[in-house]
Amino acid sequence: MKRSLYLSFAGSAVTLIGATYGLARLGYGLFLPAFSRSFELTPALGGLLSSGASLLYCVAAAVGFRHAGNSPRTVTVLAGLAAAGGSTGIALAPGTGTFAAAVLLAGMGAGFASPALVELVRRNTEQSRQARLQSVVNSGTGFGVILAGILSLVLGDAWRIAWILAAVIAAASTLAVLHFDRGTDARLGTPCAVASTSFSRSSLRGLSRPLVGAFAFGVGCAAVWVYGRAILEQAGGMSVGASAGAWIALGAGGAGALLLAPWLAAHSIPTTWSTFTLVTAGATAVVGAAPGNTLLAYLAAGLFGLAYTAATSVLILWAATASAPGGQSGAGATSLLFTALVFGQAAGAPLAGFMVQAGSPILAFSVAALVCAASATAAGPRRARRY
Repeated sequence: MKRSLYLSFAGSAVTLIGATYGLARLGYGLFLPAFSRSFELTPALGGLLSSGASLLYCVAAAVGFRHAGNSPRTVTVLAGLAAAGGSTGIALAPGTGTFAAAVLLAGMGAGFASPALVELVRRNTEQSRQARLQSVVNSGTGFGVILAGILSLVLGDAWRIAWILAAVIAAASTLAVLHFDRGTDARLGTPCAVASTSFSRSSLRGLSRPLVGAFAFGVGCAAVWVYGRAILEQAGGMSVGASAGAWIALGAGGAGALLLAPWLAAHSIPTTWSTFTLVTAGATAVVGAAPGNTLLAYLAAGLFGLAYTAATSVLILWAATASAPGGQSGAGATSLLFTALVFGQAAGAPLAGFMVQAGSPILAFSVAALVCAASATAAGPRRARRY
């Protein structure tokens, strides 16, 4: 692939991840205070709705797992339709029921996007570049979160405009990815071989440790993603603008994870996974313990974004490593690990919500931090092989 085409494809893929993850899916937590003022949402109900969106993400990821190896373009279209359609529904929702349905639909876009883009990166990129580009594309989450924070800061209670813009970005980036996808083997310039989407028992056993680690990490991350901004405002007394600034810092940290792509590709999974899950745990604990300290809150938010995005990049690389021996699809393995991650978030969101509603935000974030830290053990000893 020519350099200009390579950069165009990479840019459009980063934007699509930003739209589906940073805006359509994770933007829910950012706008939760505004949503709660417009609709009848208690903290517990807000957590249950987030949990429902996570479960439907898992459904979408399962579909992606099944079909991305054969039809990555079709799955990419599904990602764009879900994110754009759901975001439009959120923007136009007249009541709580319609709003809830739109949130559930919007969250599915990310479930389709990950397996589709893993496969498209594979077939559009030389093998030596693939690990690095997977990490770069995954950093799009951070750019989406930054944009969501800026829109929240600028638009305030006019949040419906922000979600119309999210829909436009999702649709445009989907079309761009489809346009720049060459559909050929990046090394040979020939039609790409279809990747297998099936898994043998032995390959599933190879994924058992990352599946457990991804699930536990998801449980621990839910507190910040769903209630982080609300805690900064309600328990920390931050203004709406200051809390939006913390979310922008979180997004900046996530976007900065792209600078770590060479380091992630060069080091072992136990080293990278344990490093970033433990940093995520520490940042989560600080957000819950010191929401009123602006400097600490901003620093913790930035570190959370950096570590979370880097850890999810490790999951993509871990999937490729675990599935390679059996010749299985990296897209399929990635779908399984991201499904486990989001299924963990589905379990963690209502748990944190009930603790927050009971008046124990510090306890909620402390428990979340402990679960994040526990997920570090899934990668095993640091002597494991490199990529």
